[in-house]
Amino acid sequence: MDITKRIQSFSPKETSLNEFGLGDFALKNEIKKALAAPPPAGWKPTGLDRNYYLDLMEVVIKNAKDWIDAQGHVIDPFIKQEFGQTTPRFASPGAILLSFGRIPEIKDMVYRTMDYCCQSLPSGQARTNSPDFWMRELATAYMALETVADQEHIRKWAAGLSAVEPEKIYTNVSPDGNELGKLHNWAIYASGGEAMRQAAGLKPGKDFLWGNAFFDKYVGAQINTCFSGNGMYRDPGDPFTYDVTTRLQIACGLALGYDGKLRAPLEEILRRGGLTALMFISPEGFCPYGGRSAAFNFREAILTALCELEARRYKTSDPGLAGAFKRQSHLSALSVKRWLMDMKPLRHIKNGFEPASLHGIDSYGNYSGYSLLAASFMGLAAVYADDSIAEKPCPAETGGFVFELAPAFHKVFANCQDTYLEIDTAADEYYDATGLGCFAVKGVPLELGLGMPFPRPMKKQGNAAIIIKPPQKQPSEPIAIGPAWQSGEKWVSLAGISCFSHKFKIIKETTQAVQFEVAYTYQKISIVEEYLLERGKVAIKAKVLDGDKSVQAMRFIVPLLVTDGTSKSEIQGPDKGVTKATYLGHTYRIHCDGKTKAELGSDQYANRNAAYRSLVLERAGNEIQVELLLK
Repeated sequence: MDITKRIQSFSPKETSLNEFGLGDFALKNEIKKALAAPPPAGWKPTGLDRNYYLDLMEVVIKNAKDWIDAQGHVIDPFIKQEFGQTTPRFASPGAILLSFGRIPEIKDMVYRTMDYCCQSLPSGQARTNSPDFWMRELATAYMALETVADQEHIRKWAAGLSAVEPEKIYTNVSPDGNELGKLHNWAIYASGGEAMRQAAGLKPGKDFLWGNAFFDKYVGAQINTCFSGNGMYRDPGDPFTYDVTTRLQIACGLALGYDGKLRAPLEEILRRGGLTALMFISPEGFCPYGGRSAAFNFREAILTALCELEARRYKTSDPGLAGAFKRQSHLSALSVKRWLMDMKPLRHIKNGFEPASLHGIDSYGNYSGYSLLAASFMGLAAVYADDSIAEKPCPAETGGFVFELAPAFHKVFANCQDTYLEIDTAADEYYDATGLGCFAVKGVPLELGLGMPFPRPMKKQGNAAIIIKPPQKQPSEPIAIGPAWQSGEKWVSLAGISCFSHKFKIIKETTQAVQFEVAYTYQKISIVEEYLLERGKVAIKAKVLDGDKSVQAMRFIVPLLVTDGTSKSEIQGPDKGVTKATYLGHTYRIHCDGKTKAELGSDQYANRNAAYRSLVLERAGNEIQVELLLK
């Protein structure tokens, strides 16, 4: 059967999750208001369809086709070995491209990788290569190739995949059930793959736990412990990447026909999570930073696939909402064009440094695995796409709102007139910094304002949390856009403290301006930041009290872009309260009043996206104001 004909839509009906302890959908009213906002002036459709997803995939697969060795392994061009689940991540998008009649010259390579994977997985050879991730890719490839490959190959692959005994082959399992509460996203990945395996009819010849029964056991154990009431998946530390990618694995199983006892609650979790994502995605279509595996281009591919499925959910019942999801899927796919299509060679992460430098990656985020993962998820989007659904404006581009995710994910998001803020109110010290970590405007390169903050150099599980190699370096202390204050002889910054309590207050929400306040408390220190967000600019007023006393002096730190690894900025000033950075035809201006001293730091430091220097604004007293403008 054509794989696109297998896709089943989800129910648009709202259902209760009280029996799982998840309660009401806290963002329900905010989302309803955002969806009712008028379209922005000059709004028009993107004109995209599934062919754009296939075009992106082609670029990645053509880049990777020379990595396949004679045995069918994908060999990473920089670490010179097969890594983890990389080989199935070639087979899946390659098979989807073949099923749509694209690049027939890769047929031999796709078959070779399938032959290797369908032998290696059931035999246990793949057990040291993250086998929990393999089945979702291989079941997808198998279904895509059913209309392409000869019957001899189909039978061989089916025999191999049918023989996989999950609780012996996968690594994050608990056959006796005693460890189920300690398993996280790996178990969900394996479960999604098992549900797809059953949908493909890959039934084992022996009696063991597999398919939907495996899904019920391992996903069922996590529903009331690993999801927020807003439908977001909570891997340890609340990383955004592992919210969206884990939800997609569940969605894959349901979309291909999982009809077990968990279908209804999981459809509701996905419904809430999809609507929440419409609110937290940036106007450009980017997934938020936060935690490990940030900045990779596969994240926007995940959003694209999820939004295509959500568009199908509302096709009949709510064409406007269906169109909003369709629009968002296209915007998120467009957002990565710069790195996947426009740079040579393509980048698997959002920077212009040479891929061989491995700049900004996590220790496991290798070039082969994560570039192919972007193609794999775009392949799912192509399979899920229903191009009869017309685009409609989505909240990311209508804006006029601010909201908080707390305590889960500890973020504040504000969106107004194509201008966007992401604030972390309790940062993961390994990956982020507390405060304003993203200031972005649609059409302006993400790294110019700021795409993410800067953690201090730290190790997690024996490895560097983020790889930054000389001549680039991480700062000695965390940095975000925000205040610091003088305490005795020392300076203390908001960015460097992750154990605040805080309060969030909305002052004004209109399509023209959004104003709000975040007030932090740390020991005797209180820090109040008031934000006014308008088109292309944000005005920030920060005030600090030490108990009932004013602090001696205030600083405000603004990272200024130096280079993304390919292109450089030009920094002018500080001069009469104005500092300007010019980059790729865009400008970033920082304004302060005449009583504020401004100095540009000489040290250079980097995050995943680029290298920066700090603009340090300083004045006596306990209050400081600054205006940031991007265009």
